[in-house]
Formats: sequence, structure tokens, C-alpha cells
Amino acid sequence: MNNDLFRQEALDAKKTKVLGSVALYCPPFRWVVITLIGLLVAVMIAFCIFGTYTKRESAQGVLVPENGMMTITAMSTGTVIALPAREGESLQKGSLIATVSSEISTRYGQTREAIAAQLEFQQAGLKNQLTNLEQLHTETLKSLEEKVSLLGQQSAELETIFRQRTQQIQLSRTQLNKMSAMRKEGYASNTQVEQQQNELLDASVRLQDVARQRIDIRQQLAQARQQLREQPLSYNQQKNELQQKLSGITQSIMENESRRSIELHAPENGTVSAVLVKQGQIVTSGQTVAMMLPDNARLQARIMLSSRAIGFIRPGQRVVLRYQPFPWQKFGQQYGTVLEISKSALSPQEVASLTGDGQVKESMYQVKVALDKQTVQAYGRQSSLHAGSALEADFIVDKRRLYEWVLEPLNALGKMTSL
Repeated sequence: MNNDLFRQEALDAKKTKVLGSVALYCPPFRWVVITLIGLLVAVMIAFCIFGTYTKRESAQGVLVPENGMMTITAMSTGTVIALPAREGESLQKGSLIATVSSEISTRYGQTREAIAAQLEFQQAGLKNQLTNLEQLHTETLKSLEEKVSLLGQQSAELETIFRQRTQQIQLSRTQLNKMSAMRKEGYASNTQVEQQQNELLDASVRLQDVARQRIDIRQQLAQARQQLREQPLSYNQQKNELQQKLSGITQSIMENESRRSIELHAPENGTVSAVLVKQGQIVTSGQTVAMMLPDNARLQARIMLSSRAIGFIRPGQRVVLRYQPFPWQKFGQQYGTVLEISKSALSPQEVASLTGDGQVKESMYQVKVALDKQTVQAYGRQSSLHAGSALEADFIVDKRRLYEWVLEPLNALGKMTSL
């Protein structure tokens, strides 16, 4: 049994302590710090809820006229013997840009020139034949018409003579009948009767001669009329044959000239934007000689996009453009609108032919973008854009709030779990 007057705990409490009691120190501006931290947390939460993130797809492109550049190409392999066009020069439709010659020199001289001389000689000969044929046709028609007219007159005269000889025979026969009757009555001698018979026989012979002549004249007249009818047909046939030969010679001359030299002309009014060859240079068939920008042509951006990004691009979509000649850090970004998207992908070869980039290894889609402005504000004035200028484009593919991006993996996981 404990006989102490006080409990041990009371005695311990009265003892002197080396260490004091625990005291919490609170600075006077603690509520300011708490408020700032709370505001920071609230701002971060609000940023996650209301903030957005835009996903963009970048691509390369170039400025081109809406209707495309006019490309002047060589039609055959040859040497540029004339090049009057100059870069920046304004040309009218049909103006000469260049002349390409494919003339070949041999020990016989200029081969194409010699062939041209021979063909021109043949052409001149055929033209002379056509002229002579025309004259011969005219003279033949005139001769046949005169022959038909003369034979017609002879035929008419023979008809008259035939009728007269027929009447003469009838008279001679009547006279013979009378003489025969008179001889029976004793008024005429046998000699007179025989003489009358001879006259009748002579008249019959003369009538037969006239009949033969009449038949001959009729045959000649029929032949002359047949020749007169056939002459235009024969003339047209010969003329067509000569014209076909002349046409073949003319075509050969044109083909020879096309191989000899070809003149390249401006297809429309425009400005020469680039001359890609020099006088005396050898060019191949299909090689580009010059490029022309049509007058009053509006520019548009043509951008190549890979198949990975084309699914999010739609006509009417806004595009951010940055022109290489006008650095965006200094002159700002420009804007445009998607105008058209190619229906099918272009092969790497087609992309290379359009852009000149031979490093493309995949199929791509061509996107046409209409520019908001045809100029750029630079150093206080509006500077015109130039065809062929390279550019970078940003397509706004997707725009979401930050929490949607954060929760997207969870949503995807939930969909996979539900499946």
C-alpha cells in the first residue's frame, strides 16, 4: 500500500523539466500563402477543364495559278537555235518563245534540208500536172461539145438525104410501073423499061449508102456524147489521184519540217516566269523549255498530304500558311481555306512530276487551298505573291479540351473492355 500523500504523477509534474512543451508556430501571413496555393490549384483545375489543345498536321506546298502554269515543252529532240523569250517578259498569244532544230549534218550536207528540197520539187511537179490537167479538161470538153454539135448537124443532113432518096425510090418505082404498063400496050420499048429499072436500082443503092452513113454518124454521135458525159468523171478521178499524191507530199514536207525545226509559241497571254534552257543547248523530247504565268491569274496553294492525315481534312477547313519568301516570324502567318481534295492518291512518280521532289516514297493526296489574300504586308506595303513560292501549311486536324486528352486512354481502355 502506498502511503505517500501525493500521487507520483503530481510530484513528477512539479519537478523542473529540461525540455519545454511542444508549441506550434503560425506566422501571421499564413492565410495569404494558403489563399495563393488554393488559387493556383483552382487555376490548374480550370485550365484542365476549359483549356484546349489543337492537333495540327504540317505539310509542304507551293503557290501555283488556279488554272496551272503554262509549261512549254520540246516536242522532239534537237538543238535550241533561237531563244527570243526572256524571263519576266510579257508575251501575247502566239509569240515565239524558242525554236528547236533537229537538223542532222552528214557528208551530203544538211539531210533535212536536202529532203525538203526534193519534196518541194515533187510538190511543184504535181501542181504543174494539176494545172495542165485542168487545161486539158477544158479543151477536151470544148472539143467534144464541138464534135457532138458537128455530128448532130451531119446526122440531121443525112436524115434529110435519106428521106429524099426514099422519095426518089418511090417515084422511080412508080415510073417503072407506068413504063411496064406502057410496054404491054406497045407504047414503050424494053430498053426504056430496063433503063427505068436501072434508075430504080441506082436509087436503092444510093439509099443504102445513106443508111450506112446515117448509122455510122449515129454511132459516132453516141460515142461523142458518151465521152462528153465521161470526161468530167475521168477528170475528177485523175484530179483526185494527183491531189492525194500532192497531199502525201505536203504531209511529208510538214513532217520533215517538224523534225527539222519546231517553233514553240505562247499558248495564251502571260509572263515568262522561267526560261530553263540556253541557246545552243540540246534538249530532249518532252523537256521543259520555259514556264509562263497567265495574265490576271489568281494564286492558290497546292499541298501534298500523306494518306495518314488526309482522313481529317475537309473542304472549307481553315489552313495556316507560312510562305518561305516571307518568314512568318517577321511577317506573320497567312490563312486560307481548303478548296478541293484529290479523289485518289497520287503515285510517287506523279508527285515528283508535280513538285519536282524525287525523294517522295509514298502515295500522297493533293489539296488545293484558296488564299485569303494574294499579297503580304511587308515593310509598310502590299507585296505580291509569286507563283512557285514554297510554303508550309498547318491543317487543324483535331481540337479537344485538356481533360479529354488526359482521359482518352481511359476511354479507349473502357471501350476495349466493353468489347
